Amino acid sequence: MAAYSVDPKSKDLAHSCLERLSPVAVRRLQSSWHVLFRRVILELMPTDSLASHFHPVLGRPTKELYSIAGLVLIKEFINWTNERAADSYMFDLSIQYALNLEPDQQSMCERTLERYCKLFREDSIAQQIMSDVTGKLVKVLELDISKQRLDSTHISSNMAVFGRTRLMGVAIKGFLEYLRENSPRLYGKLPEAIQTRYAPSRNLLFGGWKKDDNVITCHPTI
Repeated sequence: MAAYSVDPKSKDLAHSCLERLSPVAVRRLQSSWHVLFRRVILELMPTDSLASHFHPVLGRPTKELYSIAGLVLIKEFINWTNERAADSYMFDLSIQYALNLEPDQQSMCERTLERYCKLFREDSIAQQIMSDVTGKLVKVLELDISKQRLDSTHISSNMAVFGRTRLMGVAIKGFLEYLRENSPRLYGKLPEAIQTRYAPSRNLLFGGWKKDDNVITCHPTI
């Protein structure tokens, strides 16, 4: 196939989409992320990396490389399926506007889109796009990334928080369960008090425990 691309700066197709929309729809579109994508992000697409996988002139032309690279980025950003992305490429005027596409007679199938996605994965194109787009947005939006507010980071763990007593109890229970499953003979030699103490589920392990109780005591046989 022959590599085919159209520099987004060299051809303005915005009117082709806008003339099909109502004035209200045009205002909504012009205040959406689609405008930023078309005017700032689309030209950053690494079409040279994509074009290297195709012949410069021979064969049937590829999909327009800026638009297909942009579609892959939008697909991953919005978490679309291949089917949804292909349909948007063909039918969605806002996506066609963002990708600088003529709205007439666009075609795309899931298999074609997956072929380009594979090139992104195998040729590290995704990492290149992430770096280029991030740097460009920081510059265009005049963001100061030298400092970050502490309250702007919202990261929390799903791990349960155990105190030392409960952590030890859960660890012992896990060990005893492993011993019972893998060496029933040795498990059977444990004092009945030990087996009974750690028989409840982890959530109920300390159900009857009070702060002053000594829940876990050392046993000479352990």
